[in-house]
Amino acid sequence: MKSLIYEIIAVAGTIESAGNRALKPFGLTPMTFNILNVLTDGPLSQREISERVIVAASSITFQVRQLKKKGLIQRRRSDARTWRVSLTPLGAEKRRLAAEEMDRIIEQIPLDRRQSADAETTLKAVRSNLLKLGQGKEI
Repeated sequence: MKSLIYEIIAVAGTIESAGNRALKPFGLTPMTFNILNVLTDGPLSQREISERVIVAASSITFQVRQLKKKGLIQRRRSDARTWRVSLTPLGAEKRRLAAEEMDRIIEQIPLDRRQSADAETTLKAVRSNLLKLGQGKEI
């Protein structure tokens, strides 16, 4: 199990590096790309973005400001305390183009369906259990 987790950490670094290279021409990072992706289903509060991307709220606040400066998202008050964040047309287009580039790269990774399904199942289990640990729950 320990070697699996270490391999996941190593692969995550490799994926992030490849993502940085692929997304740089779009002015995005893996995190900002992730934020744009979660906003495709409609407006979210910054707390909801934080929960979906699984990143500290303070990091999301910084990233939201950066994306707003670039004109990729907009923020609107939904009540006295909550901002709703949504994609602008420019943000939606940039996300679409970046996703096409990421898809092009992913399609070049030679995995058969069984390998892909097994890996996905394992990663989901690891993520779920780590989230439970983070919430103080016994596994």
